[in-house]
Amino acid sequence: MRQSYALLGPPSVLLIATLLVSSCSLGRSSPPPRLYTLTAMARADGNPHAAGTQNLAIGVGPVELPHYVDRPQIVTGDSGNELQQASLAQWAEPLDTNFARVLTLNLALLLATDRVAVFPWQGPVPLDYQVVIEVTQFVGTPGGSVTLAALWRVLGKEGREPLMSRQSILTDTTDAQEYSALAAAMSRTVASLSREIATALTALAPNPLP
Repeated sequence: MRQSYALLGPPSVLLIATLLVSSCSLGRSSPPPRLYTLTAMARADGNPHAAGTQNLAIGVGPVELPHYVDRPQIVTGDSGNELQQASLAQWAEPLDTNFARVLTLNLALLLATDRVAVFPWQGPVPLDYQVVIEVTQFVGTPGGSVTLAALWRVLGKEGREPLMSRQSILTDTTDAQEYSALAAAMSRTVASLSREIATALTALAPNPLP
């Protein structure tokens, strides 16, 4: 009986080479993304003369950001129509959550009060003022500048009485090309917005008794 044997030909050689290339590719993983956050103001930047606001109860929120920046990847751009999405630079948490928390910490520092709640608060919370914020622009470029534009309202009587409406347009420059410098500049614009809101709340607050 005659037997036939398959010879090791070019197709088998090609298969082996493909497997070797695939194994090498699996061994080379892409670097993990770097994570960034907005940061609150330093305690030294507080207002030591905020005696008239120490007992105020403030509610912060809702805070709305444009959908195009409220995503894990850091989005950069200027006043033009084109935006870029970073592949390896991401926010460590949802940007709207980070923004609201930093703003709350800043207001607590500037107004010298620990009675500050972040929306949504659980159950009935007696508030003197509620600050509602709609951010319309919050982008910048590494090595360039950052712009924060926001419409904000102050409500009284536990959110039932409109007291004032304002628009803020704030800019800051980044100090370097790194995303860490961009996040720091964005944090400074949030600090500037916090100061404007704190000034408005201080003007609304009743004068303390002598």
